[in-house]
Amino acid sequence: MAYSLLTRTTTIAATVIASVGSAFAHTSYMKPNFFATSRAELVTLEVAFTESFSNPEVGVKSQDWHFYSPDGRRGQYENIVELKQLTVIEQSLEQEGTYRFTTGERLGRKGKRYLLPDGMLESLFGEGRQKRAKPEGAKVITTQTATVTDVYVTKGAPTEPAVDTRIGRLRIEPLTHPNEIYLDEGFSFSLTFDGDPLIGQTMTLYQDGGAYDDDKGTTEITINDDVTTLSFDEPGLYMLMTRHQAEAPQGSETDLRSYTTSITFEVTR
Repeated sequence: MAYSLLTRTTTIAATVIASVGSAFAHTSYMKPNFFATSRAELVTLEVAFTESFSNPEVGVKSQDWHFYSPDGRRGQYENIVELKQLTVIEQSLEQEGTYRFTTGERLGRKGKRYLLPDGMLESLFGEGRQKRAKPEGAKVITTQTATVTDVYVTKGAPTEPAVDTRIGRLRIEPLTHPNEIYLDEGFSFSLTFDGDPLIGQTMTLYQDGGAYDDDKGTTEITINDDVTTLSFDEPGLYMLMTRHQAEAPQGSETDLRSYTTSITFEVTR
């Protein structure tokens, strides 16, 4: 999979690494049966965790399922069917404009990690789930995952209110309209945490069906500026995601949260 990374208006030598590490961890995605329509009255979405985008492996469950209609108002899905390997959502498209379909911020499993004196984290368990000895100077902290997965669908002309909504602390904020990503223009966005640019953060870009490519359809990039623009050599279906760990909000049941956010989008000619 080939793409280039630009920041502002200047091409830079971005950090591009072969697919390793987080690229192989389970990531959730939302895939609609279309991204744009002129008159469809219903959209169906597939929602799942996968290690091979976009082949569903584990269905997503959420305590915060919702969507934003073209006028920016929050709504509840009409039909959600949670299966073992995928979740299926059906939703009427009553308004014209852009919809944001989301899992909302779903709080996941809790766990414990070793916090080392240098600030690094290590698992309590080794191979075969055998508990590891506590490293010298380490302390045990509690953790929980927090995940937001999004996709945008437009009926008629694209609109902005749903795109401008904000969910969670870790956010991919589109500057290019998510349903107007063209091969010759690319996709511009900002990556923020608590509203501040997350400079130096690594993100993973997946291409649908990329498991057949030498790079397995994944490429890692490093964010180097407030605004990032991805350009693509091929049209198709993509997912962009990242993970970031931070102290949990005050009043949380754990010390640390591992945040994941992802967006699925279509690149057209």
